[in-house]
Amino acid sequence: MSMPKVSILLPCLNAAPFLEERIDSILAQTFSNWEAIVLDSYSDDGSWEFFQSIASSDSRFRLYQIPREGVYAALNRGIELATGEFLHVATCDDTTVPEFLTAMLELFAQCPEAGIAACDVQLINRDGLELTTSDMTEYLPAESIADVLALHTVRSYPLKRELNYRPPPHDCLLHFSTRSVYFSLTQLLIRTTPARSIEPFDTAVGSIADLGWLVRLTNLAGTVHVPRKLAMWRFCGNQLSIQPDRLRLYHVKAMFERAVPQIYRRHQRLLTRNECGVLMLPAKAYVATSRKAQRRLKLEAWVRILWMFFQKPIATLRAIRRTQFSIQTLKQTLLPMFFSRLGLAPKEIDPDTTGRGIHSQASLHSGALHDAEH
Repeated sequence: MSMPKVSILLPCLNAAPFLEERIDSILAQTFSNWEAIVLDSYSDDGSWEFFQSIASSDSRFRLYQIPREGVYAALNRGIELATGEFLHVATCDDTTVPEFLTAMLELFAQCPEAGIAACDVQLINRDGLELTTSDMTEYLPAESIADVLALHTVRSYPLKRELNYRPPPHDCLLHFSTRSVYFSLTQLLIRTTPARSIEPFDTAVGSIADLGWLVRLTNLAGTVHVPRKLAMWRFCGNQLSIQPDRLRLYHVKAMFERAVPQIYRRHQRLLTRNECGVLMLPAKAYVATSRKAQRRLKLEAWVRILWMFFQKPIATLRAIRRTQFSIQTLKQTLLPMFFSRLGLAPKEIDPDTTGRGIHSQASLHSGALHDAEH
């Protein structure tokens, strides 16, 4: 087996205050066979000059200046330029622990069928300290703050605290709750081949483009998840993706509507057309603000649930009882009921019975690797 290569994508626009910490975390990686593709949108705060100084002494850095068309246009360009078998999005204000790449590659060795490796994330403030409620009070309402602080763990149904594999379409369908499955792209390592096989990031929908891209990716690829906080996400107060916005919810609904036919075509042995319609109910609930729209939604929900009951009465009744599903609490209880009825759940992985090929090769390559569990 040849040594795998990781392409690290570094989109940047005026991120000078955080670049030294970001680059230090890359240079400190215990796995060294990587390339860093810098995608700078003509920064004017010294970021470009900083990257030039780094690249002058490390040939693994490839520098590109690209138009100011947004972070998702930059990532699309980076995916095109990548020469590695794996991709990592290294947003400039976030960081990872030194063993991040080693541990994530170990996950792929332990679970070769996975297309995505995910770790949990440490939430930090601008100063690099643990994120607290007081750091966000100025920017977000209390309910949103609670939602943010709860997302440090990769979501699943049921919740898993052990090493696990989630075959498709587990994570894909879980996105239909309209909540993040993964907090940030920076906590993922992704195989390049499936990333290139799907439609690129949508550059016209703003901060939810990563959600749509991940729905498409997880429709094809399974995820191996290690419940360790190997990546850090920094709250700066201006991340639009965590701001409450009704227009954003309409965009999310439209994004899901476009994805459903693809999901049905790929998983029609598992999902009926009616069940695909059920997936849309939480997104519809979030945008149903008028009484007329809410009544229409409840009627649709009753019809679709009754049809599910007609198709699989015992499984549906058992799932409803197990999850205490109710039309009144549809946004919170529908997806758990849905997953329970279909029998979708992560599969635990025993690390003692899986291969260690990536780790042994990487040890020879860098001479400084640490075991993924230390």
